[in-house]
Amino acid sequence: MGYISKGSYEPIKSPKLKLLICTTFGILFMVLVALSIILDPVVMLARYLSRVDYGTFVHEALSRETDSVHLSVYLFNVTNAEQFVSGEDEKLKIQEVGPFTYQENRTNEDLEIDLKAGVMRYTPRHRVTFLPEESIGNPEDMIVTMPNLAMLAMSSSVTTYGLLAKFGFNMLASQLRSNATVTMSAYDYLWGYDEPLIRTGNQFLPGWISFDKLGLLDRLYDKNATFRMEVSSREEDKFMIKKVNGIGGLKPWGYEDPETRTSCNSFNNTFEGLSYPPQLSPTRPLKIYRNVLCRFMELEYQGTTNTDIGVEGLVYRVTNRSYDSIPENQCLCSKGICYEGISDLSPCMYGLPTVLSNAHFYETDPSIYEKIEGFTPNEEEHGSKFTIEQTIGMVMTTKFSVQLNVMVRDVSFNSKVKSFSNMFVPIAYFKIEQPKLADDLVATLKMIHIYSPYSLLTAQVILIIAGLLLLSHSARILYWNWIYTKRNGIAFQMQTKNAKEVSSEPLMKS
Repeated sequence: MGYISKGSYEPIKSPKLKLLICTTFGILFMVLVALSIILDPVVMLARYLSRVDYGTFVHEALSRETDSVHLSVYLFNVTNAEQFVSGEDEKLKIQEVGPFTYQENRTNEDLEIDLKAGVMRYTPRHRVTFLPEESIGNPEDMIVTMPNLAMLAMSSSVTTYGLLAKFGFNMLASQLRSNATVTMSAYDYLWGYDEPLIRTGNQFLPGWISFDKLGLLDRLYDKNATFRMEVSSREEDKFMIKKVNGIGGLKPWGYEDPETRTSCNSFNNTFEGLSYPPQLSPTRPLKIYRNVLCRFMELEYQGTTNTDIGVEGLVYRVTNRSYDSIPENQCLCSKGICYEGISDLSPCMYGLPTVLSNAHFYETDPSIYEKIEGFTPNEEEHGSKFTIEQTIGMVMTTKFSVQLNVMVRDVSFNSKVKSFSNMFVPIAYFKIEQPKLADDLVATLKMIHIYSPYSLLTAQVILIIAGLLLLSHSARILYWNWIYTKRNGIAFQMQTKNAKEVSSEPLMKS
């Protein structure tokens, strides 16, 4: 009879159950790693947390007052007013005075989230605070000589009328003692001064001019103007403007008339610049709208950058096409104000020939300001930059400038302003910059882009190692099962035991 030799095999207890458990969990861990790479749970969680709904992060952010932008104003002080008006000097000499910086705190009143319609509705309100630490001084203490915006704009408008209207305007301006320039404190020029032409227009033409004093910031932050915003709450076009005061485009530019409705005056791909859709594609067209600009600022993708908080962002700039109102474009060009790099404001400024441009006429034909001394256009000071985080569409940095000018036509009929004929007279420029992100927003971005990815990578490595160990153990069990089957002809999983000394006597006696 046979004997049991040294180095024999002994069955593992419940080998099939162990094989099943090790194989199942090994495969499961590897599948979880693959799914985490394909689906990216960090992005999925970020998009879920940034969804639009009551009680979410977005709802909380929109409901509270925020420090939205810092607005810096630079006035163009005229240093040779008398000499230029008299004709002694051929060029208008200007001196940039500023910045006078204000903090714009924004509140969204009557916030409504309509999930069924896929929109949010709110009425933005702004509270403005002077920031002396970011300004050159107190505007109340600084005296400037500035172009008289009302006198120049109204004189330019009268040129389209007959001799009788021109004569009447000259008589009125002379009686009201309105001149081509005004001297006052910077504060009064910003927040409102008594201009007889404006006061008279308000008294006798209330349907045309609705205010009785003129001030740059007073007009910019008109408390009587109400704008009810309706923006998308859906993921694919989140925060895109749908309507303003119930209209889907720019009313002053003829959107309400179907025959004049174009991409130039509709809100398609237009945002307030506060936030953008998640997973933003660099190829997606973007436009910014603020009611005071009277048009859209078209953004142009420039590339990516790594910000100072370690988060990568998409970089955009305002393209100069935003200011092009040349006839070939047939886009927001009216009343003969059609120049490359110049944007018509007249439909939003009571028909007065006011225009926008880049600060210091940057990227504009130099011939436009050939009669002016004092401009030093350069990209660093007067260019624009927008940095947008791609995953949830958060705006990390904003910087751009716009300049207010008066387009003065041939006003030689009026001796007080004739020296300004056929000029774009600069009034001031406004630099809009986003302050540093709040600590909670920085923490959110770091969690999405730094901490969570490292945590996910650690979990993936652990799952890979655990999965490989479990699958290796399953392979080991199968291997010993194969060895046992080969030697004993029985398909039963075995493992090697330490050899034992056994009796050499036969198991059965013959």
